[in-house]
Formats: sequence, structure tokens, C-alpha cells
Amino acid sequence: MKRWHIEYWVNSQGNSPLEKWFDKLTKEQLKAVYKLIEMLQIAGKSLKMPHSKALGDGLFELREPRFGYRIYYCFKNDQLIILLASGDKKSQQKDIDTAYKRLLS
Repeated sequence: MKRWHIEYWVNSQGNSPLEKWFDKLTKEQLKAVYKLIEMLQIAGKSLKMPHSKALGDGLFELREPRFGYRIYYCFKNDQLIILLASGDKKSQQKDIDTAYKRLLS
């Protein structure tokens, strides 16, 4: 089975807010998040609840249960996934709004 390629969304200056978010995580938190991202990379569009939830208009939510982290992503082309935004349940609506803006830009 072919693995999906994952990229971070970058702004016009070439910076990725997701990389900064990942840098703030502890080793344990990072391990939990990367485990989920690896599942997404392997399963792609077939990853479903409880790990992934479709939010509509091509936006998906990757759900990390232990720490309550969420990573918002979309599919591009045949084997490409773009990670658009990330956060936790406290900032969920703001993060979803940000992800939609990035998706549509």
C-alpha cells in the first residue's frame, strides 16, 4: 500500500505555524500526535472515527484523545495531505475557522 505524503501549510513568508505548535509539545504529547499522523499517512481517506472526522467542504479533523489535541487537514491530489492548523479542545472553534481560511486560500 502506498503511503500518503504529508506537508504542513506554510504562510507567504514560508513559515509553518504547525511546526511552532509541535515544538511546544512535550515528548509524550509529540509521540501521541505523531502516532496519529502516521496512522493518517498510512490510511489516508479511509481513516475514520474515532481518529478522524469530516467537518465538511474538504476539511477533516484528526483527533488525539489523550491530550485533546486536534489537527485539521485536507487532501490534495492523489497522495497528498496538507496539515492546515492545530490546537486543543479549548481553541477548537478558532482553529477550525483558521483551517477553513487556509483551505480556501
